[in-house]
Amino acid sequence: MATIPLRSPRYETLTTPSGAVSAKLQLTLDSTLRYTIVKSCTAGSDVVFEIAELCRDYLNMAITLVPADYPETNHIDISRAITFYDGANASGSIVQYGGADTNTVTHIGLDGYGTYMDGFNPTIGTRQILFTPNYSTSPDTYELFLPENTAGALQYTDSGGDLKTQDIGASDTSDTIETTTVTFKRIDCTKYGAGTKIVFINKWGAIQELWFFLKSTETTNTKSENYQRNLMDFSTAGTPTYDTKKHPITTFNKQGKNSISLSSGFYPEYANAWFEELLLSENVWMVRPKYNTPTSDEIVPVNVKTSSMTHKTSLNDKLIEYTIEFEEAFDYINNVR
Repeated sequence: MATIPLRSPRYETLTTPSGAVSAKLQLTLDSTLRYTIVKSCTAGSDVVFEIAELCRDYLNMAITLVPADYPETNHIDISRAITFYDGANASGSIVQYGGADTNTVTHIGLDGYGTYMDGFNPTIGTRQILFTPNYSTSPDTYELFLPENTAGALQYTDSGGDLKTQDIGASDTSDTIETTTVTFKRIDCTKYGAGTKIVFINKWGAIQELWFFLKSTETTNTKSENYQRNLMDFSTAGTPTYDTKKHPITTFNKQGKNSISLSSGFYPEYANAWFEELLLSENVWMVRPKYNTPTSDEIVPVNVKTSSMTHKTSLNDKLIEYTIEFEEAFDYINNVR
């Protein structure tokens, strides 16, 4: 059993036993049989099934406004069963593997990924804090940055590899989760309001909060189509005319979209990984005040418009700060039908 990131390939491999000429994979996701795949195989050679893309089709990501309630259900339970047969296309008699009719393995799938340098079949450890730490220290150092007097949350895996949420109190400065101590650095961001919180699914397939402590700039962009129409009125014989208050060039399909540029404030060099993972995330949300009830917050889906970043270092840049542009993941005028 393993906890696996499903944005990278996952190869399930067995060596074909003597006498087998075909293999059948049955892939069960959250207790429902979803796929049955049959392929030919050769005794003594590996039979290989790639399952990550198939599993990810059934992985539904969710989010909540309240950090303590971040879903622990953003995963999928996977059971893969491989059976060998002595006939083509999974026909004939079963050929046992390791003394059993079927080889069954279970996994937990998260919406994370491994990098090329992580190699073949990356996994996510048990009892692991699910955000990238400072690898330059020994042991690795886990730190998060939050505004003063602000609650939050992080996610981790327990001893069984299941996804768990740990809330962070508004005055907490550290916490020990499983066997790891996480430090919470408090930042005064009152010069630019209360800061802006971005929530995203990181490399580990977990919800991570990333605060932007400095200024924000909002922009509204519009688009439309135009056509030119004939305004001439020939209803009165001998005196054609037109109404000068009407538009000869007419606009239609007018739509808008809001974007916001956020400045991070100063972060340590190891936080470069967090901004890199933000740019690579496919699930990003912004927490902001409601426009009609500014004393209440709402969480909205956004896309990261910034497509590249230059990794800053304390040696080259002294102070490390990033400006990232986001765009609402919906049109301003409701067109959901």
